[in-house]
Amino acid sequence: MKHKDNNDIDTEAASEATDEAKTAEAADAGNPNGTGNDSETKIRELTEQCGAMNDKYLRLMAEFDNFKRRSAKEYERLIESANERLMKDITEVRDNFERGFKSNETGEKFTEGMKLIFSKLNSILHKHGLEVYGEAGEEFNPELHDALMHMAHDDVPEGHIIDVHERGYKLKGKIIKHARVVVSSGKPKTETTDNN
Repeated sequence: MKHKDNNDIDTEAASEATDEAKTAEAADAGNPNGTGNDSETKIRELTEQCGAMNDKYLRLMAEFDNFKRRSAKEYERLIESANERLMKDITEVRDNFERGFKSNETGEKFTEGMKLIFSKLNSILHKHGLEVYGEAGEEFNPELHDALMHMAHDDVPEGHIIDVHERGYKLKGKIIKHARVVVSSGKPKTETTDNN
């Protein structure tokens, strides 16, 4: 048995590749012994595959559009549902106000009733994620507070809040209204007079 070396194997592989190329050329030239029908079949198969992929792509795009529409409707429904829960809770406070105004109570009892209603309102708003902030004595923070004015103050250090004109509000951690405050510019400057 004769042993083939690497050169013989390379020569045989090159010869086989040449024969395949000749067969393909013959098919393209319309040689009856060639495989021209195979090329047409291959083209037809690829065209069908391309059409199937295109249909699949169009179906996926349509499904995605439907998904976007459904998601947008669901988001709107969730917002309406959240607003509905908040409004339902607040109607209790409104009813309490109405009862309080219809009552003939005056003075201390009326004030006490209003404080109870106010406390109920605060607890409802807190339950729905509202946080109230802004207190006199706090350090001024331009990200949280709007300074209405600066004024000198004997007791409140510079850069701290003297008075809160309107409270600030956060909804679930996001600022929805800045606190409007009066800020201390420090102790009043004493005027020195020159007697010379």
